[in-house]
Amino acid sequence: MKIETPQENKIIVELTQADMAELDITYEEMDYGNIETRRVIWTILDRVRHTLSRDIDPSGRMMIETIPTGDGGCVIYFTVLGETRYMGYHTLRINKERTAFTYAFDSLDSLTDCAAALRHTETVLPKSSLFLLDGEYRLFLQCDLPPRRCKQLLAEYGTLCAEGTLPLSFLREHGKLLCENDAIEKLTIGL
Repeated sequence: MKIETPQENKIIVELTQADMAELDITYEEMDYGNIETRRVIWTILDRVRHTLSRDIDPSGRMMIETIPTGDGGCVIYFTVLGETRYMGYHTLRINKERTAFTYAFDSLDSLTDCAAALRHTETVLPKSSLFLLDGEYRLFLQCDLPPRRCKQLLAEYGTLCAEGTLPLSFLREHGKLLCENDAIEKLTIGL
């Protein structure tokens, strides 16, 4: 477990896959509404408190953001919120970085090449749905990966059409659904 404090009100904790196993949690299971996640957060904050020799109240106003790492671990950002600036924050929740985008592919070959590249470079594949719209394949992805990295890989094979989750509604209404939730896995069977 690596602990850093770039600012007085910010703490960054990097957990390896071994740390996650020791804490008996995965990135996918992290949800502050879950008692096990709260136990893990309190355990981490207790270790932070001992390492930094600072009192950190887990029931105080705090924003918690998590980002998965490719090796089964994750990075957790704790931001202690001031009383006057963030009066609307009354509950804690975990914010997971999840980015959604839609890419267009002009051929099945470019689409399968992209899916194969994602399959070979990423340990956690993004949730993906495939549509046919106006003669083009449209791949809608929800990534837990850093957006820049995912976009760089996808840009080699397709064209970015849109970002966010709103285009999914448009695709469902106007496109033909070919595969839902696991398009990348299905496109790479046998590769």
